[in-house]
Amino acid sequence: MEGETSVERSKSPPEDLLKELAANETSLIALIKTLLSPKTMPHLFMIVLMSTVLYFVANSNSGEDIAALGFISLSLGYAVTAIFSTNEKVRTWITVTDDADVSQFNVIQKAKAGLKICAFPLTVAVGIGVLIMVLFSQDSATDLPAIFPISLASLFVIWAIAQGRSFSSWASSLSAKNLPDKQATTGNIVTLAVSQYIVILSLSLFGLIGFEFLYEKEWDITNAIVSNGVFLVIASAAYGLTAFWTRDARRVAMHDKALKKFTRRWTLFAHIFATWHLLTVWRQLVMSQQTIEIFIEEVLLMMFTVFMAIWTLTSQSIGPKFKILSTENALPWGLAFGYAYAGSVAMLATALDDITYVMVIGHIIAFLTITWMQRSILNKVLTQHDVEVDVQRRIEAHASKTTVTNQQPTEIKSATEEQTEDVWQEDEDVQWSGEVGNTIGEDVEWNKVIELDD
Repeated sequence: MEGETSVERSKSPPEDLLKELAANETSLIALIKTLLSPKTMPHLFMIVLMSTVLYFVANSNSGEDIAALGFISLSLGYAVTAIFSTNEKVRTWITVTDDADVSQFNVIQKAKAGLKICAFPLTVAVGIGVLIMVLFSQDSATDLPAIFPISLASLFVIWAIAQGRSFSSWASSLSAKNLPDKQATTGNIVTLAVSQYIVILSLSLFGLIGFEFLYEKEWDITNAIVSNGVFLVIASAAYGLTAFWTRDARRVAMHDKALKKFTRRWTLFAHIFATWHLLTVWRQLVMSQQTIEIFIEEVLLMMFTVFMAIWTLTSQSIGPKFKILSTENALPWGLAFGYAYAGSVAMLATALDDITYVMVIGHIIAFLTITWMQRSILNKVLTQHDVEVDVQRRIEAHASKTTVTNQQPTEIKSATEEQTEDVWQEDEDVQWSGEVGNTIGEDVEWNKVIELDD
């Protein structure tokens, strides 16, 4: 029985990672519908409003502690809401009911409906804020220990890393869709690298020319290229170093049709995303970008980061219910992450006196993360592919060994019968007739042996 178990186990190949990645991508639409549902839209308006107000409070005189308290309280308030949102009663409190036709409401009615479904998490947040002030306030109610704003600011590094990893999950899932069957093929790694570099360089030039026109209000292609030539060198160097760093994985992928297509897609997405982060850093440090533009761009980036982080956490559990995080409580969890993200940006902007440098640090961290993930995902996919090949070889070897074992007794039996037949047929010296020598009866005197009894 134990032998059969091991055999059955060896016949079951590991789950195809590429198919698993492709299946994760299909959950994206379900999550979009959940997060952008009209029944919960007031929560999204609330986070934009509250984050903006608290950001300006943080940059006012002595407003850092108040802003930190507000962001922490709101984040924890929505986290508590997320934990209890699987309860049907709580869900009705934070969602517009089905019997209310929001499209027919006027502005005041919509505002009232929005405040109504935001009341529960806001009430929880106020309670948490009061509890923090009672437990940790020092000279005044809002005078909190430095650990609160410092801890909130330090989360920015985590969010930047999460942004790179979340994009990696989405891009790799998108790259794994509609792949051909695995079969041997050939490919040139140099051709792949050159073609991708041409795409990256073209998009970089297009971005530089477009932003130069947006900022300078003049269409001078030559000046845009010359004045930003250093960026083109930086982007080219970044691509070259990354391509060289992942050359071994790319070379191996060229020998399999599915892996080749996945690698071509995934590395292109990763290079485009990384180059965009470099371009954003260049724009914020060199080009004439306004602070309000940076703020709007980073708000959108924050929404994208939170959305992708939620998708990454829920992509494995879109169908079945998950104990902590699922599509049912994805929105409140996303809002909790969003308030923490916005709070970390506000605290860093206060510490550095300029949001520009905060955003630059975040983009650099995200660039390094996506660069690291490019090689990590390739190695993971190729390792799983090697395991499948090894298992298939073991299965074939086991099947071949089983065939030989089953045929061996028959072959032995046939050889034995053939040998016996050959021996029987070789007994040609046996004489079945003619002179055979003296017999036993010729040397016996029968009269002495046998006495008749009268």
